[in-house]
Order: sequence, then structure tokens, then C-alpha cells
Amino acid sequence: MKTAIIYIDIDDDLSRAGVSTPVIGETKAREAIEKSSRFLALDSDFNSMVTAFNIYLNMKENGNDVEIVFVAGSQRGGLDSQMTLSKQVDEIIRAVKPDQAILVYDSPEDAKAIPVIESRLKIVGIERVIVEQHRGVEETYILLAKYLKRLVTESRYSRLFLGVPGIILFISSILAIAGLTAYVLPSILLVLGGAMLVRGFGIDDAVERWWENSTIMVIVAILSTISLILAIVNGYLVGSTSGGLSIKTASSVLLAALPYLTFSIIILYAGKLLSRALARDIKVWHDLLKILASVVVYLILSDLLKNLQSGVYVIQIQSFYLLLLSSFLLIATYFTLSTIEKSRLKAS
Repeated sequence: MKTAIIYIDIDDDLSRAGVSTPVIGETKAREAIEKSSRFLALDSDFNSMVTAFNIYLNMKENGNDVEIVFVAGSQRGGLDSQMTLSKQVDEIIRAVKPDQAILVYDSPEDAKAIPVIESRLKIVGIERVIVEQHRGVEETYILLAKYLKRLVTESRYSRLFLGVPGIILFISSILAIAGLTAYVLPSILLVLGGAMLVRGFGIDDAVERWWENSTIMVIVAILSTISLILAIVNGYLVGSTSGGLSIKTASSVLLAALPYLTFSIIILYAGKLLSRALARDIKVWHDLLKILASVVVYLILSDLLKNLQSGVYVIQIQSFYLLLLSSFLLIATYFTLSTIEKSRLKAS
């Protein structure tokens, strides 16, 4: 049985040493270790590489059919790392054709790759490398300086540890210059809360993946968000200038916000429609129907709200007929186009 000795570097520190992954075979592994010795000599990743290579040599000397491979994820972390590593594992399986694997890694973050590999290969051994160090005061300072350097040079850390404090200092300075020091603390809390929310729910990673997959959808999402904010602001301004709480006031607020809300929805459908049109997707008509349905709903709701604003609390027959007719046309169009789509898919 052929065994692959797999060293895992899920955060792709190997790229900092100029090593491209996946690394397959003894010769390339030696070259990768030699390169890494100049850049990662004090890093636990280097010790893990050497450990994996030594396991490979020992098993080879004992007559086992083995191959050494190094795989890496991405410095961006998160799902992007796991997806990149998954592609490299597939490439290794095609090239080496192993029956089983022994995994070597050094950090809990690297352990996230174990299920990814386990779904493709039988794992018969796992070796976690823990580097024991006796640190004096001087060695502690060196280690601290190394991690501080990573905070500055690696984007996944610098965004949080430099970007957020930078925003706080910038906003605080602007408020101080403007004589609005009373707003400094609320602004700091707002920035910190926003950063925790974004990082905690992985919003930044989601937006980054979204941007890579569809730039159009990111742009329309920004425009949709702006329109939604305008709807809230416009509704608030109308509500604050109106009288007490009543049906007339509520209808005035909704009527003021409705155009912006409708635009917010329509532009999302339009962005999806454009993406599908560029991809020559036959389902482009789905989004077109959604846009038409949104327009019809807007016209009916605006008419209803105008009547409520005027004190008319009965649905007029024209609105009822418009709703009935538009619903019939949209449903008929949907079933017709669905039939055409299914027939084309069967033909292809």
C-alpha cells in the first residue's frame, strides 16, 4: 500500500519562503526545506517540515512504499484556506495515487485540514509537532518581535491590529479638531463594535469571496444598502414632522420610504440578471420576472398608501383588477418560460 506523508501548512507560510505548493517528491521536498531554512528557521513550520521528511526517510529505509508531499492553504485564512488546500490534496491524489496518509502539522489551525483530507484519503497516522523552547528574557523579546512583525506584515492580522486602531485614531483626531470631543468615546465604541461584528461573523471573508466571485453583485449590494439607508432616513424625517401615531402618519412614512425600498430590491435582481446574462445563463428570465413583480407590487402599494393618506380606507376596484391581472400575467409567463426552459435543457 502506498502511503503519502503529508505536511500541512494551512496558513501558507511556505509562500513567504518562496516555496510553491503542492510539493511532491523527495527532490522537491529537499529544495523546499533548503529554501525554508533561510526564511523560516525559527518557525515551528520548518520543524514540522523536517519532521515529515524524517518520517518519510525512515519509512523508506524500512522498505515501505511512501511519498513525501507538502500542501498549503492561503494566507487569507478561513474557508479560502481550506478550499485551496482541498484543491492541492486532489492534485496530490491524482499525481501520487496513495492508498493512505500520515499527516504532520504543528498548530491547531492546521488541524482544520484533517477533515478535508480524511474525506478523500484513509488516515493511518497523525503527528503534531510541538517545539519545546527554554526562553530567557532575551529570547522572549525575540519571539515577541517576531509575532509583532507578523501583525504588521501579514494582511489577515494587520487589518485587525493596525486597521481598527488606525480608524479609531483618525476619527478621534477629526472629532477633536472639530471640537466634538463628547463624541469620541461613542465613536470608539462604534468602531470596536463594528470590527468585532465583522470579524466575529466572518463578514470580511464573505465579502472578499463575494467580490472574487461576482464584482457586479458587490457593487449592486453597496447601492442597495445606500438606498435602504435613504429609505430609513427619509421615512424618519417624514415621521418626525408628522403628527402623532395614526394610520395617516404610518402611510406617509411608508410612502416616503417605499421608492427607495423598491429600488433597493430591484437593483439586487438587476445585478443578478446582469451576472446571469454575462454567463449566458438560460435562467436570466427568472430575475426579469422578479423585477416586473417588484414594480407591480410597488404600484399597488403606493396606490393603497396614497388612499390611506387621503383617508380612503376601502380598496378601490381599479387596484383589485390591477392586482388580479398582473398576478395572472406573471404566473402565466412563469409557467410558459419554465416549459420552454425545461424543453431546451432536455434537448441539450
